[in-house]
Amino acid sequence: MAVGNYTIEWSTDYTTWTMLSDVQTINARIGRTAFIDTFQPSSMSFSMRYPNGFYSPNTALVTGTWVRLKRTGALYTMWTGKISNVVVEWGNTYNTTTHVGNMDFVTVNCEGAFAEWGRLDGNDEAITEANAYFALAQVASASGLSLGTTYDAANSPLVSASTVSSSYADWINTFATTLSATVKDGGGNLGVYTKDFIGTLAVSFSDTTNDGTHQVYEQIQLTSQVENYFTEILVDTELYGQARAYTGAGPYRTLRLSTFSGTLGQAQDLAEYYLAIYQTPIVGISQITCRSESQNTWALDLGYSWYDILGYRTDLTFRGTTYYMSILGSSFQATPEGSTFSYDLASAAFLPFFILDSPTYGILDTNRLSW
Repeated sequence: MAVGNYTIEWSTDYTTWTMLSDVQTINARIGRTAFIDTFQPSSMSFSMRYPNGFYSPNTALVTGTWVRLKRTGALYTMWTGKISNVVVEWGNTYNTTTHVGNMDFVTVNCEGAFAEWGRLDGNDEAITEANAYFALAQVASASGLSLGTTYDAANSPLVSASTVSSSYADWINTFATTLSATVKDGGGNLGVYTKDFIGTLAVSFSDTTNDGTHQVYEQIQLTSQVENYFTEILVDTELYGQARAYTGAGPYRTLRLSTFSGTLGQAQDLAEYYLAIYQTPIVGISQITCRSESQNTWALDLGYSWYDILGYRTDLTFRGTTYYMSILGSSFQATPEGSTFSYDLASAAFLPFFILDSPTYGILDTNRLSW
């Protein structure tokens, strides 16, 4: 049995970190539940006993303080963000001599870096036509916020000129829709990753095998993904009008997207791609839940920082059949009794990337050609 021991630390300068004691519960969330969902800021909340909080409060537990979640013995930090809100619950019992309130608790809510982008209005900042790398560089410069990316200056696809008409987070989400990028924000800064940045996971999931390279899950959820069934795709571009792909006769189930497509042809390719994968209702694996204490060897971070697993792909074995899945999101819960990880999954066939002549990714019936 593998026991997960977790710690939360705080810092005011991102250099010196102090561990908190008496933490009772931790809840954290990264990513999204469906490929067509927009990206939201990651989050973490934790509660802890606060017996000395009234007489001698921790003055660092305020909005803006850095916090990070770690697992004892792990190579990487699981998640890093900032405090967004603090709520203290004072119990009825308080010792006026020792100044100890044994029923006092504090709940701390924290947010990933993308939250700052969501609070920052673009004020119609103009972004000139450029390849993806330089478009992101313009947005980072205009916002004054840090951004990392796997797009490169020489080979990135073109995106059209645009304006940041609402928040910078909305602009990032439209950019992500245009190029099927993945957004991660649990490492202290925002990261925007290319659609082919899918990682190589040394760990897979199984309903039977339980060892260092196979993590066993206790629950699996298959859903009828009717909400992701569409017979008409409309792609509204910033400059080049609307692309449409459809099948059959109306009335249609319509998915409407906004993009910074560099050409109308690029938008049409995107519309055709979405129609190809969403025109047929399916039932598929959407989530699994793993318990730390059920693992013979703990590897539920899959060999990476937990926040960084978004977009990565791995195998999942269910009742004798192995499925090739992409990780869309994950949630984490911990109490003194134990900890669980849930993973939101989608078939890799829904993700827009395909490598020919690859023993891992270029397998028939495993993926579809990208646009």
